[in-house]
Amino acid sequence: MRAMVALGALGVGAGLPEAAEAVQRTEGERVYVANQAGASVSVVDAASGEVLRTVDLTELGFDANSRPHHTAVDPDGRHWYVSLIGGGHVLRFTAANDPAGRAAFETPGLLAVDPASDLLYVGRSMMAVNPPQRIGAIDRRSMSLEEIDVFFPRPHALVVDARRNRVVAASLVENRMALLDAASDDIDLVGVEGPTHTFVQFALSPDARYLVATAQLTGKLLVFDAQDARLIHELDVGTQPWHPVFSPDGRRVYFGAKDDDAVVVVDAETWTVAKRITAPGIAEPHGSAVTADGRHLFVSNRNLKGTYVPRRQAAENSSVGTLVKIDTNSLEVVQTIEVGPYPAGISIGPAG
Repeated sequence: MRAMVALGALGVGAGLPEAAEAVQRTEGERVYVANQAGASVSVVDAASGEVLRTVDLTELGFDANSRPHHTAVDPDGRHWYVSLIGGGHVLRFTAANDPAGRAAFETPGLLAVDPASDLLYVGRSMMAVNPPQRIGAIDRRSMSLEEIDVFFPRPHALVVDARRNRVVAASLVENRMALLDAASDDIDLVGVEGPTHTFVQFALSPDARYLVATAQLTGKLLVFDAQDARLIHELDVGTQPWHPVFSPDGRRVYFGAKDDDAVVVVDAETWTVAKRITAPGIAEPHGSAVTADGRHLFVSNRNLKGTYVPRRQAAENSSVGTLVKIDTNSLEVVQTIEVGPYPAGISIGPAG
């Protein structure tokens, strides 16, 4: 059952002032990094690693506690989105980084674009103690929003299975998943045995055969048959595994083990840990994204403990987060890009 939520309008063309060093390009891919403690989003050129623009959300009337958490990009790259935990909205921007709409939603967290429709799904933030037991479905054209009951507390992990016209969400505090039929709104609730895992985030394999989930409390990667959400394998991977992503060929899963300061590479054919990557720039890794050709992996790093020492002058190490670029052939960090404080969720897409 869906509950209608009012739409808040944001005028198209109410552009942000360009930073002096901002660069506009039309080719290649962009990485969108939500700087949760900085009320900003860093827009990074995937090829060069250059920060093309830092979108300052206070210029749109949000305060320093707006807490941008996650980003998403349209398949054609013409628009991108960011969720604001403290700001209570999901914002839409053009590829030129101009604001193009907003939808009000209480404590929004993870975002998931449905490539087969005009919908953008949104879950609730981990920071929300007792949010509504609903996820949001946003029409990306109008930014109108409906809320969908999932019947469990604190829905967080979220993924779209476009082949099955399905959305999968999971609870932070119960081992339960909701399989939502996007056409009918019918929901199947699936329980997962074992101790409380605290599902952080999902990733779906490119062939839609496997659904994986990272488990914060048990330190596992859980592997499900995507057809019926049946648990078929579990693997110990480290302390607080965070946002996973499959390689485009489906042979690997990448994610950060947040409290281990490591990026974990899992072989998705044998379901074993192939490598753990460490480097100075990997400091409390959070979000993950892979280029379309699979050649590079990007991982955001909170650096809240200040273990990474920034190159640029900063009052505190923790005021600078990083985005590391990893060569997926050598599995080594080839670039460390400094962004805003507490970089959290990231996404990658064409420049539009």
